[in-house]
Amino acid sequence: MNDSTKGAFDTFDDALNLDDGERKDAQKRHAEITNHLVDSGLAFATFLQGSFARKTMLKPLKDVDMVIRMHPRLEEILRQPGGPDHAMHLIRQGIAEHYPDAEFDVDDKPAHALQVTFADLDFTFDLVPALDADNGSEIVYIADRENDTWEWSNTRTLNRIISTRNQASGGRFVHQVRMLKSYKKDHRGLDDTCGLLWEAFAYEAVTSAAEHSQALALTLQHAAQAITGPVFDPTRADDLTADWTTAQRTGYAATLASAARRAAEARRLEKDGQHTAAIEIWHALIGDPFPAAAPQSATDALRALAAGSITSTGRAITSRLGQQPSRPGRSWRTH
Repeated sequence: MNDSTKGAFDTFDDALNLDDGERKDAQKRHAEITNHLVDSGLAFATFLQGSFARKTMLKPLKDVDMVIRMHPRLEEILRQPGGPDHAMHLIRQGIAEHYPDAEFDVDDKPAHALQVTFADLDFTFDLVPALDADNGSEIVYIADRENDTWEWSNTRTLNRIISTRNQASGGRFVHQVRMLKSYKKDHRGLDDTCGLLWEAFAYEAVTSAAEHSQALALTLQHAAQAITGPVFDPTRADDLTADWTTAQRTGYAATLASAARRAAEARRLEKDGQHTAAIEIWHALIGDPFPAAAPQSATDALRALAAGSITSTGRAITSRLGQQPSRPGRSWRTH
């Protein structure tokens, strides 16, 4: 890492990347499963969904969501009572035939997916049976084995929208979403917010290429205001906050407003060339794995106190753009 704010964000970005070997293993296994299920006549095609598909997943890689578009010849029987469970049974048979060591629903039995654990992988696959819509659109209907229904899903539209925005940002958008998810992960007060919510915040706030620090500051500023009302996913289909109470919104708004102020302070200092101070604020705000700033010597602190200001992290700087002046103005009174 160099001593610039950009350098610190580049280091942060590298720290969030999925393990390259695991990522390649996941892509290879996805292709293998697809080929086998298509060749056996169970599937017409497959696609990935979720944060792994959208490239917004934080490490470590825990699971890969894979939608299995069942072959049209099976639709009539799968639409009958018990169809969703039967679809998972067919997929289970197909996977067990090709991977004898595979185990199923070991850690979890999701309503919409068959969980597969492979002996040679440290992460699981969630295989989601789906039926295509009649109109040839991006919509699919995914299995729900608990309620014995097929549920409408526009996950392919979401994949496309995020990919398009990422291209418009020069490939930075998904990296910035991961940074926001890392910030969320480090704050217990935000634990109940889902990952897609942060993609939605970023989608509304960052519409073109932006430096990472600018993108995070813009998103936090937007989120602090947006959180008080409905927040729709990027496809505009669902309000991700529909079940929230007023108390939850108030608490989240206070947390995000404080974060937005600190991010804005860090941006001001970065523009003024006070990179070490900006890095210190970002580290305090995001936590690990954002790099920590170099400590300030007593000599440097005393020199800065003479004419500068103090940041929200307590660092004395020669710039006057910190949160507080380094010394109070002269007090005047009349006698």
